[in-house]
Amino acid sequence: MLVLRRAGAADLDFLVHADLQEEGYTRSEDEERERAAEHREKICSFLRDANKAAWVYEDKGIRVAAILCAFRDLHNEPKEAHGLHFYRSAIPRATFPEDGRFCEVFNLWVERPYRRRGLATKLKEQLEVESRTRGVRLVYTHTEETNPHVLALNEKMGYREIRRGPIWDEVVRVSLVKEIDLCGSV
Repeated sequence: MLVLRRAGAADLDFLVHADLQEEGYTRSEDEERERAAEHREKICSFLRDANKAAWVYEDKGIRVAAILCAFRDLHNEPKEAHGLHFYRSAIPRATFPEDGRFCEVFNLWVERPYRRRGLATKLKEQLEVESRTRGVRLVYTHTEETNPHVLALNEKMGYREIRRGPIWDEVVRVSLVKEIDLCGSV
């Protein structure tokens, strides 16, 4: 039986695992351990920071999917805050609500045997519910343009493309946003 719940400290190892997934790229066990150690603190912030959140899906006690997000504020976060230079320079200001607040999807991961079962949709819907609860009117996400199934999911859920191109490396990524009706339902 699949259960969706807010992530907690016991989920940290799974969330690090999900964050480090790069299908098609193989590393040694030592490289994986080193990368995992580097990511633990970053991922831990999604469990303890009031401006971040994470949810997991479990199947009979086994974690099978997760989403991590950050609630951002273009007006009140320090100029050097991670990634804000991208939002301020590469995306038209008119994309964001006047209050500057938005939800950024940090990571969405579904284990391979559980894909195409609607878990990603339900995780994103949960994120939209949380955004609405916080009075946040916009969700931002991006994916590599080589992920047509992810692009299709976002389109089906009402996200629209706002940018296509490299962000932090040469990989072309598609940036998408969805406006949240604060009075509506998902």
